[in-house]
Amino acid sequence: MKKLIVLLLSFFVLGSTQAEKRKFIIDGKTPELKEGTMVLILNRFARVDTLAQTAIVNGEFHFEGELEEAQVAMLRVAGYEGGFVFLLDSDAPYEMELWKSKPSTIKGGYLQNELNTYQRIVAEANGELGRLKSEMEKANAQKRFKTSSELKKKLEKYRADVQAELEEIIEKNRDNLFSVYIQAMGIENLNLEALKQRYEKLSEKARQTQFAQTFVARIQLLENITAGASAPDFSLQTPDGEVVKMYDVKGKLKIIDFWASWCGPCRLENPNMVKLYNDYKDKGLAIISVSLDEKKDKWVEAIKKDGLSWIHLSDLKGWKSEVVKKYNVDAVPAIFILDENNRILGKQLRGEKLRAFVEDYLSKVN
Repeated sequence: MKKLIVLLLSFFVLGSTQAEKRKFIIDGKTPELKEGTMVLILNRFARVDTLAQTAIVNGEFHFEGELEEAQVAMLRVAGYEGGFVFLLDSDAPYEMELWKSKPSTIKGGYLQNELNTYQRIVAEANGELGRLKSEMEKANAQKRFKTSSELKKKLEKYRADVQAELEEIIEKNRDNLFSVYIQAMGIENLNLEALKQRYEKLSEKARQTQFAQTFVARIQLLENITAGASAPDFSLQTPDGEVVKMYDVKGKLKIIDFWASWCGPCRLENPNMVKLYNDYKDKGLAIISVSLDEKKDKWVEAIKKDGLSWIHLSDLKGWKSEVVKKYNVDAVPAIFILDENNRILGKQLRGEKLRAFVEDYLSKVN
């Protein structure tokens, strides 16, 4: 039962250190788990807090505590993966029945009821849209194109109606935690423009909340790594233990290459990088490879095997590296191209496109 808990949604928190505290109560059941420890987690701005923990006895648990204001919280069983996300407030007691094998039930105050309604509409809509798509595909396969066309119109109208219903719920709650939470879903996957559009949808009251600062911080991070911005500086160690500061590496053109020994596409690209470096290192090209490896021996072995003779840095923390977070790296290889003043000129160029960029730029500055 190591995967007893199912992670529903990424979670964030609205909070104020100066608000009057209010009491909350949670009573819950875990029919599939008779004993254990239940942990109540809050993700405050810039930190994650464990608000409380309690024993699961005969498949039941109980929490009582205080809140400064409504928050998004997660319940998880210690030692198990994932958790149950819900909107925690003090306007009503919470009753829960948490399952692995079927949908859980979480009942509480106004905000949780609104979230339950929203999620029910989404679930029902996904089922109906899937059914209509299946019927449309079947009609197409049978060359019943008139039927397919009618089903397409029906599907589009249904989708629009559902979206309008969801937007109505969001608008009704535009100044409270529910609305902000919905807008926050998936922000880690949004580009800068889409992120700013989400932020613009927040009301002035919502923008004063602590969670809105998460939007602001995310926007700032992406702005820091857009073309024209100064690349974030960092210091990491070489395989020999020497600490190197990125800004101290000199070059008319610098490439920061995020990679790993276990990354197949990275290793396939390395011969191109070797040739590029050998051809342009005397003309001002510098390369800094930042590894997402966690095992030093694998990292060093790959450097030697692939003949990578430039600067190599890592903290051996993999995806948890602060540098990886600074540069918003969510896949490797990831490449950033900087000028001699560490201004970002471009990103994610590889192979012939990267070579053409390097050749063109260095021919202009030399």
